[in-house]
Amino acid sequence: MQLYKTVVVDPPWTPELGSTWKTRFTDKSRPQKYYKTLSLDEIITYNPPVEKKSHLYLWVLNQHIDWGYKVAEAWGFKVIQMLTWCKPGLGTGQFQCNTEHVLVCRKGNRSGNPFGKTGGTYFHWSRGKHSEKPEEFFKLVEKVSPPPYLEMYARRKRDGWSSWGNEIDSNIRIKI
Repeated sequence: MQLYKTVVVDPPWTPELGSTWKTRFTDKSRPQKYYKTLSLDEIITYNPPVEKKSHLYLWVLNQHIDWGYKVAEAWGFKVIQMLTWCKPGLGTGQFQCNTEHVLVCRKGNRSGNPFGKTGGTYFHWSRGKHSEKPEEFFKLVEKVSPPPYLEMYARRKRDGWSSWGNEIDSNIRIKI
């Protein structure tokens, strides 16, 4: 089985707020409208195949950043830093959320496993489709973390990366 040194994960979280609303499958900001979501416990079961020294970039929901810490810890990673994507314009909901966050994590000690310089912790990148992450983010990951790379819950294949998810044809196996 291929082991990876760097993994990007954007889990299909099921947000608690609004998860029982009748509009959860129709509201434009609800993930359930676009794809099947998973509970925290289900996400934890999909442990990525990584080297003993590796990096994890874990996208988290604003309302549940704590879930990201739980996932990282369950997978054997330690959260090192959080990056913030400052989106243009305002989002939906009462707080009109226009940021997303990614936890930057490390497995193993720092020796022989460093991160490169990111140029800061917040980034102004343009928006794409619902839940789509900016290309600039992936370029940043490639700049500061070593290959081989894996993207979990991928929506498309990316040059130089292995991809796994139910929206693409993938031959990667994730051990449950």
